[in-house]
Amino acid sequence: MRQDGRDGALGPGDFTLVDSTRPYLFRFEERFRSIVLQIPRGMLTSRSAAAERITAVPFRAKGSAGAFLSPVLRALADEGRDLDEGLAHSVTANALDLLATICGAHANNADAAVPAVHRRDLRRAREYLNERLHDPGLTLLAVGHALGFSLCYLHQLCHEAGTTPRSWLYDQRLDRARTMLLRRSDHDSPTIADIALRVGFKDPSHFSRAFKARFGTSPANCRTTSGSRRRP
Repeated sequence: MRQDGRDGALGPGDFTLVDSTRPYLFRFEERFRSIVLQIPRGMLTSRSAAAERITAVPFRAKGSAGAFLSPVLRALADEGRDLDEGLAHSVTANALDLLATICGAHANNADAAVPAVHRRDLRRAREYLNERLHDPGLTLLAVGHALGFSLCYLHQLCHEAGTTPRSWLYDQRLDRARTMLLRRSDHDSPTIADIALRVGFKDPSHFSRAFKARFGTSPANCRTTSGSRRRP
C-alpha cells in the first residue's frame, strides 16, 4: 500500500487507512482476499483528527494494538448484515472508538519523529487558520506572510502531518459546520445558508455538495436527524 509518500507492507489480518479521495496504490504479488470498510470521513475524524495523518501505516494483527480491532473488523464484514439495526449501530460505534484510539497511538509515535520546531510552527499555523475559518478570502500566501513562513515551508509542515494547508482548512470548515448543525435546533438557530457563510463558504450550494461529499449526508438531513435524536 502506498499513499502520502508512505509505503506499508500488509500481512494476513493487518489493516490500514486509505483516503479514497486522493491518489493511492495497491500492489499485489499473488492472489488475495481483502475486506474494504468505507467510513465517512467525519465519523472517524470527529473521534480522532490523527487518522488523516497516518494513511498507509500498517496496523498489525499481531503484537500491537491492532490485534484488538482486526477480528472485530472481520466479524463486522462477515456477520454484520445479520445484526439488528440497534445492535449494529452500537457495535459500529464501539469499533470506531477503538480505531480512533489506535490511530491516536500511531500518530503520537509518528509525531515523535518530527522536529519540535516543526510541531510548534504547525500548531501556530493551525491556530491561525482556525481563527479565520469564516473568511472566504483567506489565502495561503496571506497566512504565510502573517506567520513569517514561506509558502513552501507551510506546505512542508502540513506534508509532515499527512495533509496540505488547503485540505486541512477545507476539512476544518466542514467539521465546524457539522458541529453547528448538531447543536439543538430551535427558532434562534442559524439557517444552513448562515452556517455556510460563518465557515467561509460564499455559495450555499457549494457548501451543501462539499458537506455531503465529506459526511455522506446533506446539511439539512444532518440537522433533521440530530433533532429527531434529541426528542424524548
